[in-house]
Amino acid sequence: MKKTAQQPHLLPLPNDLPTFQTALQNFEHLPDYLYGALEAAASKCRDYKDAEFPKTKFDAHVAAAMFRAQSIKYLRDKGIDAREDGCYWAFNNLPFAGISFYYKNQHVRILKGRDGVLPGCGRSGTKKKFYGQVPTKYLVGNKPMRSDANFVVLWDFATGYALEKLWLVLPAKGGARSDDVSAYWQEALPHPVATHSPKPETSPSDDGLDNMIRPKTDVPEIAKGKSNAR
Repeated sequence: MKKTAQQPHLLPLPNDLPTFQTALQNFEHLPDYLYGALEAAASKCRDYKDAEFPKTKFDAHVAAAMFRAQSIKYLRDKGIDAREDGCYWAFNNLPFAGISFYYKNQHVRILKGRDGVLPGCGRSGTKKKFYGQVPTKYLVGNKPMRSDANFVVLWDFATGYALEKLWLVLPAKGGARSDDVSAYWQEALPHPVATHSPKPETSPSDDGLDNMIRPKTDVPEIAKGKSNAR
């Protein structure tokens, strides 16, 4: 069993930075694209491992590179200018370049964070500035832009190279190790299946109360073997 994810030290949120709910509203359909991209990438890794290395350990560097390439391809197909992160990130001795893109003036980096733990910055000044919410400049065509906030999307593999889940983090302060970093908030990113599931319909006249007081003889028998799909 995997250990429970540990959040970084949380600092009070300044008035000029978004809450988690505000960030979700600003991102619109981006969480759907992120889950679609990273789940598809994890599936590609799993299929390749099963086909080529069914009885041996899959090289972690190959898995990381494949996961990154497939994720970028998916996001670009959705119109997001995702690319390999120019910074060097290290996770448990595994070099991992990560993914970086801008969305509605928000700078987003997708990083592998084991058990959802925000990784440290090592000796990189660039990463420390990003964690510290220093704005970054970029171009949209020939138009110079400036980021409003910096976000980290963390992911991790579950057993068998399935995607564990995603976490959205608003970092606050960088540090060499994961124990040294701080964030304003860190939350699990809702899965599209959960957020888009239709709510059960009830009669507007009774708000569903009739089902609570109806005699048992009027309740139809529930079909056996029925299960809720994820």
